[in-house]
Amino acid sequence: MDRLPILCGGERVGEADAEQERLYTCLRVRVASRRGIWRAWAVGERGEIRIGTLEPVGGESVISRRFSRQALSKVGALSRVEIRPASDEPPANTTAPDRTPASTTETATASPANGTGQPHEPPPEAWTRAGDGPLFRTRRFRRQSRNVRDALTITDGERRRVALLRDENAPFPLPELFCLASPARIGARDYWVFAFDRQEWPVL
Repeated sequence: MDRLPILCGGERVGEADAEQERLYTCLRVRVASRRGIWRAWAVGERGEIRIGTLEPVGGESVISRRFSRQALSKVGALSRVEIRPASDEPPANTTAPDRTPASTTETATASPANGTGQPHEPPPEAWTRAGDGPLFRTRRFRRQSRNVRDALTITDGERRRVALLRDENAPFPLPELFCLASPARIGARDYWVFAFDRQEWPVL
């Protein structure tokens, strides 16, 4: 198991674990509890990849995510983890078309290591409205999503994304995936977007 320094604003605030699990690398980030919404990024020699939003657990802020080796190869050898306030990130481009099939289950960016790392989103017309049948194969997701309406889906290579309507007055649609949700505006409506691999495992 390797250890990577965790930086916040250039200051070292802890160490992250990077453990190899067959074809995957598991990154575990743990720092002292912080107010506000913070996200962790793994930084490599050629770019960076978002790990996700830190969760408060027992006085600490933590997150643990798995990445395929193929996804991490795009950013090169990892040198550190950075945590940044979510408010520092510009909104993702939700209209620029990107029809290049994804070859991995995570979205890695080959931007400079100090860039924002935000991927392009497909245009509204690329999404397909879900029918009346089950939205998921997995029992627990089927149970949680039984009351959703106007869901959208899109498949890029190995990755399937599901967009669920964002309603600030309604419960969050998939509570256990709160930290993996990405807000997006598709057409004239706001959605939470979730990504899954072929086995319906949640991915970034």
